[in-house]
Amino acid sequence: MKKGILNGKYEQLERYYRGAGIRIKFQHFVVLLCILAILSAIASYYLALLIPTSGDQDPTTIVVVTFISILSLILAIPFSLRNQRLDAVEDNLPDALKHMAIVLKAGGTIESAIKEASTTDYGPLSNILASALEQIKKGREFEEVLNDVALESGSRLFERIAGIISDAKKAGAGLSDTMSAIADDAREINRIKRERVSRTTMPVIFLYASILALSPFIFGFTMTIVTFIGSGITCALPGAPPLRLGVLNGIIVTFMAIEAIIVTLAIGIIRDGKMLKYIVRIPIMILITLAVYEFGKRFGLFIIGGGGTCG
Repeated sequence: MKKGILNGKYEQLERYYRGAGIRIKFQHFVVLLCILAILSAIASYYLALLIPTSGDQDPTTIVVVTFISILSLILAIPFSLRNQRLDAVEDNLPDALKHMAIVLKAGGTIESAIKEASTTDYGPLSNILASALEQIKKGREFEEVLNDVALESGSRLFERIAGIISDAKKAGAGLSDTMSAIADDAREINRIKRERVSRTTMPVIFLYASILALSPFIFGFTMTIVTFIGSGITCALPGAPPLRLGVLNGIIVTFMAIEAIIVTLAIGIIRDGKMLKYIVRIPIMILITLAVYEFGKRFGLFIIGGGGTCG
């Protein structure tokens, strides 16, 4: 039972991967990223040892985060590419529908209208229409083919449009008028989406800059200063208990990881109204945050001229 569920999930992920338009095989892609994750983790381990910082230095956290972050690209890369592909499909839908409507008004058949649109540069949508045309030539019904290719494209807008066109054709409405009207509505939907993106650009840039640069760098720089002051106190007061810098470092790292998760989900809500759309970016966000944090610590060490030592 569990094996069947896992196989189903794997096949679903593989179909999702194919929908992203990546040319290499899914199995090769997974193996390549697994190797890259291992090599990156090893490199981060030795890099942390070769460029030491003051205080307790444990590279385990950065090694684990590096490995998980690179491995998460197995999902993040196809997800991002597929979203870009969907955006390209939806951006070109109004023009393609208008094109087909003009051909139909001129007396062309539905096949000739789809052929005209498929040979025009409408990005990934042209390939989808070409695939639909091949299936229609093999004898399948237009409505069935249209609904299938819309479903396979992953675009909810395309699915809705396909459903409306199919219902209109069954009801005997003119396809040219229907496509023309839908094209205008789709263009308006795309305009609203672009307006939302433009309105949220500055808040999103601010959040990215805060979580990926300002916050971790300041924390890292401050951590080095605290370590330097702590070593001075220890030298001046030999009987004083040492500062638990390892615990403090762990608290800061945990806080920044939680902050990166919250900010990533918030960006998803602000930009697209979907919190889970950006969830695959969380490991990479945490990795960049910790890398800047480590850079801030080493930059602080460079500014003060080395770690604090007695004598």
